[in-house]
Amino acid sequence: MTSAQPTPALPNLVDLLAQHGLDGIAEQSFPHTGFSGATLTRLVRADGASFVLKRMSIDRDWIMRATDDGECREAVIAAAHLTLARSIRTPSLGAACDGDQFAVLMRDISAQLLPPGAITALQLAQIVDGMAMLHRTPPPQPPLPYCDAAKRLTLLTPPTARIAAAYGVPVARDLLAGWALFERHASPRAVAIIRALTHDPSPLLRALNGLPSAFLHGDLKLDNIGLDPGGHMWLIDWAMTLVAPPAVELGWFLAINSGRIPASLDEVRQRYAEAAQIAAKDRARHDGLTVLCGLLLRGWRKALDTEAGDPGELRWWCERAEAAAAFLE
Repeated sequence: MTSAQPTPALPNLVDLLAQHGLDGIAEQSFPHTGFSGATLTRLVRADGASFVLKRMSIDRDWIMRATDDGECREAVIAAAHLTLARSIRTPSLGAACDGDQFAVLMRDISAQLLPPGAITALQLAQIVDGMAMLHRTPPPQPPLPYCDAAKRLTLLTPPTARIAAAYGVPVARDLLAGWALFERHASPRAVAIIRALTHDPSPLLRALNGLPSAFLHGDLKLDNIGLDPGGHMWLIDWAMTLVAPPAVELGWFLAINSGRIPASLDEVRQRYAEAAQIAAKDRARHDGLTVLCGLLLRGWRKALDTEAGDPGELRWWCERAEAAAAFLE
């Protein structure tokens, strides 16, 4: 059972650091691959234990702005001290206020995070099983300030890309260029489907309502996943946690990680369905909506890849999206 403690008012950062013996410890730079606008630093305690401090502000973080995250759900989740299912772990130790910013203190799990490049078949199996395990557990109680599903699904579409552009985020250029190329390289039917969902995702949301909902991490890219020798899967960056059908999470997982996965996308869909015990009556809808969610979130990147000379994956997404469009009617 996934559970959360009642969320107290956030303490001052000085007090949170003192609780963990980090008062007076100098902060060190901490390189990271995130592009939201959050800043990270490392603190090393006198006993050698290493920690990471993440600071966020809606005035600097375009994803917080785009998902109306004024409460800073990542800080709320860290302060709630989630008890996750079996082998799933989060390194968060607590959250605090730091002036007009929010801060999350975490164990430094750099050694457990997956390195760049392709993962192994064994790692993929562990991740898919862990994802299914997370999704089979009930959402935490009391409810958290979950990300709105429509805002999550349209986060990387042209209208939202303009928010990123206003924050000066470089990815905004790729988003806008990629969606322009999508219009050129995707099949006409796929273009029409994604264009319509960009402006009005309600048909996709209604279709998703035909599937059971689950507690989703919200951003299961491989950069946010760690594996340790004890068989635990560590998850960081809980900024877009939501309750929705797992097709939302799996679509993003496949779309953003496809270049690093040692299996076909169809094989991963099959493996997930088995691990999550997707009911036979729901399987076609789950598989189809997984593709629609993934293409809506990442079609721009597949178009950029096509422009660079690799059209095969965009073709896969378009063919399956066309078939899945029946669930939108």
